[in-house]
Amino acid sequence: MNIVVQWVRIYWTKDSRGGPGAVRRSALPEAFPLPEAEPPFVHEVLMLERDDFSPSMTVTSGLPPETKVELTEADGHLHILPVRDPPEWASNGLDLAWRPAAVTMRPRQTLRWQLNHRFTTERGWCYRLDTLNVSYGHRTAEVLLHPPTHRVDERSHL
Repeated sequence: MNIVVQWVRIYWTKDSRGGPGAVRRSALPEAFPLPEAEPPFVHEVLMLERDDFSPSMTVTSGLPPETKVELTEADGHLHILPVRDPPEWASNGLDLAWRPAAVTMRPRQTLRWQLNHRFTTERGWCYRLDTLNVSYGHRTAEVLLHPPTHRVDERSHL
């Protein structure tokens, strides 16, 4: 499988929700150059408010678990659907019955799928933006830095 998955996750609190914090957070990248690794692999990028949104990265061989994203390859196409965790889904303000359909990609195509979440911690509300970037059948270090072939925006007003 010539599939590369990149998860970019940004965590913040109310301190970065409005004003200068939101401007800075909104300017963070949605995608990063890919590391040298043999597909399939998952490249995870984590940016935390408490670390001044400095990216930390990991690479894992193979595909993400089916509990995170459904990836089905058949007849030269890749079908992709991120899995939503019901507690996070319930707290992001969207209707539980509504969900975009899986995206079907052909080789040499890319996907950017964004979802956001709101949850509580002992310190109050926290927020997370997940950006799932997928490259199918073609990989260069910069492939995900270009506008994607497919884009799904599941972000809601939090």
